[in-house]
Amino acid sequence: MQKNLTIVLMMVMYSCGGDESTSPSNDAQYHSDDEAFLSQLIDVSGIERDSLTNRITVESVEISGNNYDRIIEIDLSGLELDNLPASISDLQYLEELNLSNNLFSDLPEELCEVYGNGVVLNIENNLLCDPTTITHCILDQIKVDFEKQSCTKVKYDQEMDFLLQFIRDNNLDSISTNIFDDIDWSWSEADSMLNDDGKQIDRIIDIKWIAYGITSLPGTIQHLEFLQQMELEDNNLSTLPAELKYLTRLKDLQIHDNKLIALPEFIGNLDSLVSLDIHNNQLTELPLSIGSLTKLATLNIGNNKITSLPDTLCNLYSNGLDINIECNELDQTSVPSCLINELGSQGEHPNCSGN
Repeated sequence: MQKNLTIVLMMVMYSCGGDESTSPSNDAQYHSDDEAFLSQLIDVSGIERDSLTNRITVESVEISGNNYDRIIEIDLSGLELDNLPASISDLQYLEELNLSNNLFSDLPEELCEVYGNGVVLNIENNLLCDPTTITHCILDQIKVDFEKQSCTKVKYDQEMDFLLQFIRDNNLDSISTNIFDDIDWSWSEADSMLNDDGKQIDRIIDIKWIAYGITSLPGTIQHLEFLQQMELEDNNLSTLPAELKYLTRLKDLQIHDNKLIALPEFIGNLDSLVSLDIHNNQLTELPLSIGSLTKLATLNIGNNKITSLPDTLCNLYSNGLDINIECNELDQTSVPSCLINELGSQGEHPNCSGN
C-alpha cells in the first residue's frame, strides 16, 4: 500500500509540470529578446554558439500559448570579453551573470537595469580600474571593489564611497564625469600603501570643483587623508563638515565666493595649511584657532562681514603672513595693532563695491 501511494504522488508531481531550469538543447527555442542578445554577443566576441550555450541555464516559459527558453543564468567568465551588448537589458528572466576574469574597463549602462532587478553579478578581476572611464550608474548602483580588479593601480574604496555620496548629495549625476575629471590621484612609496596583492592604491591629492553649485560636503571627506589641495570656489557652501579636521596634509584650501557664515574652530587642526582663501563669503569673525596655522603664508579674508580679528593672527603676521583683510567691517579699534596698516578700504567704501 505504501509503495502504491508513493508511485501515485510521483505521478501527480510530474503531471503538474511547471517551469524547470535546464541547460538548453541544441534546438532550443529562445525568446526573440534572448536570441537577439546571444547573436549580438557572438558577433562582438567571436565565441562559437555551442560553447556559449554550454554556459547558459534556461527556464521554459509559456508566453501567449508558446513555450520559450528564457535565460536565467550566464557564465561569461574567462572569455577575454571587453564589450557587452546593450541588449543585456532585454533578458527579463536573468537571475545570475558572471563577468569575472575578463577585460572590461567599462560596462554598459543597460546593465544597471538588470542589476536593479536583483541579478546576482560577479565583475571581479576585470580592468575596472579608473572611475573616470566607468559609466556612472555602474559606480552608483553596482559595487566595484577596485582592489579585486586586474590592475596594477587601484582606487581606494572609501574615497570612492565619498565621491559617490558627494555626487548624490549635490545632485550632480549629470556631470559626474566632470567631477572625476577634476580630481588628481597619485601614489608615492612614502605616502601611500599597497594592498595584499601588491597593487598600488592611488589616493586623491587634488580636487578642483569650481562653480558646480555644491551645497554640502559629506562627512566621509575624512577618508581623503592624502588630500593636499582643494578648490571649491564659486559654489553654495554655507558650512564645512567637522570631519574636514582630519585632512592634516591639506596645504591649499580655496573656498572663496561661497556662502559661509562661519569658519569653524577646527580649522586650527589643519596645521599643514600654507594658503587659505575665504574672501567673498558671509563671515562675521575668525576662530582663535587660526593662530595655530603656523605654516600659513597666505590668508585672504577680504569682502566678508568681519567685525573684529583675533590677536592670534599677530604671531603669523610677524612670521611673514601675506594677509588681505579689506572690505570687511573693521576699524583700528577692532583689529590687533599688528594689522592696522592692513586695514585698507572697509565697509561701504567705493573700493569694496562689486568685490
